[in-house]
Amino acid sequence: MPTNEKDNFLRYQNQFYAFIKATSPISESTWGKMCEIMRFYEVSKGTKLLDYMRVERAVRFLGKGIVKCEDHFNGKSFVYDFRVAPIILCETVSFFNVSPSRITLEAVTDCEFIELPGDPFFPLIYSNPDLAKFAINGVANYLGMTHYKVALLRTMSADKRYKQFLREFPEVAKYCELKDISSYLNITPQSLSRIRKTIKWAENEKALEALSNELEVVYKTYPASSSEM
Repeated sequence: MPTNEKDNFLRYQNQFYAFIKATSPISESTWGKMCEIMRFYEVSKGTKLLDYMRVERAVRFLGKGIVKCEDHFNGKSFVYDFRVAPIILCETVSFFNVSPSRITLEAVTDCEFIELPGDPFFPLIYSNPDLAKFAINGVANYLGMTHYKVALLRTMSADKRYKQFLREFPEVAKYCELKDISSYLNITPQSLSRIRKTIKWAENEKALEALSNELEVVYKTYPASSSEM
């Protein structure tokens, strides 16, 4: 492994360990066992880390980049989340049930991540209670966050959903395609364009307004996609 990759690998390992300790601490012994099976990967923008109807076979710690999560249901697709580094990345339903996924995970930018392959990772989870507790807490936290996001998107007006998106995902807003942002907000690209032209900004929303204006330049130049990272 080249020196720069080793440096990134070590940095992401430290970030991963800090993430675990903040969620549900594990022993140094358990962490050492995890480190033994970790792999480091770099992928280009557009790479699918998980494709539709494939079984999720790994847990990843995304150290760099952005990944979009797209759901495919009854012949229709929609973006339901974006994962921005540093963060855990795994389609847990498919992973724990060993079943085909209806989710696609696609790199929006070039990404770097640590991967824990499922075959050696499952025995670690089942034989180390502290790791099992971390996995349970991690899934519970993600489900709680997802429920909260769904509640916001269902109860906010389209204007407020757009502002909330800019607050939560300023980096995503710069690098994602307009169609993916509108899909996440559950509005048409035409409606999103209209909202961005007519939306009213409060005095304390100047930073959001500046970001929205920046996107206006980007989308006029690249109507189908945003600038490169």
